[in-house]
Amino acid sequence: MSEVRTIPRMIQMKQFLHQLQTEPMRDREGLFMGTFQMTKEELDSMLFLGMFNIHSGIEALRKQFDRMLQLELESYIQTELQKLMIKYPSHKPIQLELFMSDEHDEFVKEKLGGVSAFTDWSGKMGFIVEASEGVKDTLKSVIFHEYHHHWRMSRLHMTAGEETLLDRLVLEGLAEHFVRVELGESFLGPYRDVLSEEEAWALWNTTYRHHINDRGDVTDQYMFGNKDIDIPFWAGYSLGYYLVESYMKKNGWTVEELTGLPSASFI
Repeated sequence: MSEVRTIPRMIQMKQFLHQLQTEPMRDREGLFMGTFQMTKEELDSMLFLGMFNIHSGIEALRKQFDRMLQLELESYIQTELQKLMIKYPSHKPIQLELFMSDEHDEFVKEKLGGVSAFTDWSGKMGFIVEASEGVKDTLKSVIFHEYHHHWRMSRLHMTAGEETLLDRLVLEGLAEHFVRVELGESFLGPYRDVLSEEEAWALWNTTYRHHINDRGDVTDQYMFGNKDIDIPFWAGYSLGYYLVESYMKKNGWTVEELTGLPSASFI
């Protein structure tokens, strides 16, 4: 069985805050990249995902950081991931990193329930979390969703650059069904209900089935939405859920069995 390794982001955050207090006029961007050992591209990516504003007031950042430590969110995430690894073993270790969210990011708060996350092909799994006690249920749902991404990518030896639109649809659909099976419908994310089942199949027939082999950045518009081509926000996530659900109804397979199936099986 693989393991969950924690990248020491909370320790780095403490160092970052200490440096800010001792050298308040220091270039924050340079300080952040040096302390967290990140490139400018990686920093920009994390800010886009909703990470805390590095230019916020020092006292506000410290209070938020103290709440994060009190809630023991890093330990909570690691424990949940370790339990999932025991139940559903992966052949690849997870590199876990946790960041505070931007307290003024209304999208993360209102649309994502205070939790933004990602899982990449190398095994890195990042969580950007609001420092609030009320975030725990959403966080648990996201942990399970992201773990399923890791599990499927590990089982199928999926690599960056090769994934098609169909791969993305199935990956997201399976992850939400994993959440439903393991935790219950009340833990489902906001994606499924973006489309009704009828709307999902209408979009499939008019648009998606013609682009299932597309690769690269062009697939983002089908996953996240694009008003210019009449694709609703998060449509791909919702359609992926119905795509997997349709296969499960017809074949009766478990999520564990489905996790190892190639994407083409679902159409």
